[in-house]
Amino acid sequence: MHVSQSRHVRAAVASAALIATGATLAGIGVANAEPSATSTPARYQESGNMFSALRFPTLPGTGSTAEQAVADAVATPEAAVGASAAAFIANAVEEAAPAAEPAAEPAPAPAPEPAPAPAPLVPADKLARILPQMPADKIAQYVAPLSDAMVRGGIDTPIRQAAFIAQLAVESDSFRTFEEYASGSAYEGRSDLGNTQPGDGVRYKGRGAIQVTGRHNYEEVSKFTGIDFVANPELMAAPENAFITAVWYWTSRNLNNIADGPGIVRVSELVNGGHYGLADRMANFARGLDVLSHP
Repeated sequence: MHVSQSRHVRAAVASAALIATGATLAGIGVANAEPSATSTPARYQESGNMFSALRFPTLPGTGSTAEQAVADAVATPEAAVGASAAAFIANAVEEAAPAAEPAAEPAPAPAPEPAPAPAPLVPADKLARILPQMPADKIAQYVAPLSDAMVRGGIDTPIRQAAFIAQLAVESDSFRTFEEYASGSAYEGRSDLGNTQPGDGVRYKGRGAIQVTGRHNYEEVSKFTGIDFVANPELMAAPENAFITAVWYWTSRNLNNIADGPGIVRVSELVNGGHYGLADRMANFARGLDVLSHP
């Protein structure tokens, strides 16, 4: 059977009162006892007198709280409950009190979702239409670094993008290689390229998506990227570096403005130094402008 906390406390109070009453019973009952010539112990005339002597008008009712029961028992100086009874009652209340529930720990904040990668300036499907001769696996591999390079170089209009892609396609054999097929010995001793030391021609032959050539250009592109291509020239042909080195060449010759103004022929002359592959460059440019100018 379930017994309420309040009833437990009332029982404890009554028990404590009875214990205390037993210790001081003679003093409490004297006022209610009949005079007698004998020395018989005093007795109560009726059972309810015990609660009157303890200053309880009635036994605490169902609606009384445990705290009120304790206060009724110990707060009145005339009550017959001694210090030990008060301590007993306090302990009974403390034991009856429910233990505090531990505070729930806050749930950890959800991790922020990673930002989605930006869409490429020239998606793979459009790049395939501009350069139908480009291998499909190369398109999938190079579309992201090509886009990143164009963002860095401010190559942000259809004319500039078409001109840039047209030049890179011819210089890299439709993105099949980022290193010149020739040995580079033809550049040996070319002071206009900065090749002043023996072996510079072969060491600093054309590399990258635009064929950057010569010691001087390798020194300048190293400053632009923070990668030491002078000491490690082969790194310029790595796919992750090939497009950013092309952007260095493009911006150092102000080719965005040339594409906007004089046009593709002049851009081709500044990239190649002549008219080599001019027909292919112009055809690539025309397709690129058509694809990029329409959604």
